[in-house]
Amino acid sequence: MQVSVFGATGQLGSRIVGSLIDQGLDKEDLLACGRNTGRLEQFSERGIPTRHVDYDAPSTLGASLTGTDVLMLVPGMEDVEPRITQHASVLSAAAAAGVRRVVLTSFQATSPDSRFLMAPFYLYAESKLRLSGMGWTVLRNGIYLDPLADWAPALAEMGRLPYPVHTGRVAYVSRDDLARASAAACLDDAHVGRVYELTGPQALSMPRLASALSDATGREIRFDCVDENEFAAICRADGVPDLVIDVLASMYRAVDHGEFEQASDDIRLLTGEPPEDAGTWLRRALEAFRAGHGG
Repeated sequence: MQVSVFGATGQLGSRIVGSLIDQGLDKEDLLACGRNTGRLEQFSERGIPTRHVDYDAPSTLGASLTGTDVLMLVPGMEDVEPRITQHASVLSAAAAAGVRRVVLTSFQATSPDSRFLMAPFYLYAESKLRLSGMGWTVLRNGIYLDPLADWAPALAEMGRLPYPVHTGRVAYVSRDDLARASAAACLDDAHVGRVYELTGPQALSMPRLASALSDATGREIRFDCVDENEFAAICRADGVPDLVIDVLASMYRAVDHGEFEQASDDIRLLTGEPPEDAGTWLRRALEAFRAGHGG
């Protein structure tokens, strides 16, 4: 079985490449594809074949799909309309190359009434794939835990978790667990025509999340429910672009709309192992960070 991973140079895609090898795929049956040629070198150094692909340049797609049985497709980070065009180009190239099945990274907030600004792309992407004539598997990922570990030192310094969320809960999940599940979905054709909800084992309220961060950092962090204006000001002070702020604010509206509170057992069903809970993962991630930075 030949598996091509599109988006392999990203933080999730690179983990999927590693998980495919960990789960027994031979390196010669794997193709790591991405736009950033510098980041592709990490795979070449490990003996994994690579190809340069650019979702905005359809001419780069076909050669990376020749001989591919399964395409693992991780979408880019652009706005809705560019992503739609990119997705159409990739699926057209995949169909023309004879790809048997596409495994798509989607998102938990994929519904017509979602508050999340990117939901129209995911609705289109899933529908376009189902109608493509190829086999398909859809993986609806929950919200990543990983950025919380990155932000934890700053949050501990502030002593607060300032999110524009009132009562919403989130079944946070790590990229490592998502990668394990994604690789398993690629390697077994029994997953054709299936939609999986990939989440953590339980949904946390924001006060519970702040408590987990406090335990992991050893510093008291309290949840502070802020309005969207204050949230935007905090993000701008940290250099976050306005477009990203708008997307994040809409995601937290979706959280309060209950779009991320459903916890699923699908990661265990796909891999045989349950996902790590948020508290355990955060403690482990921050211990590794401290060990790597001498304290």
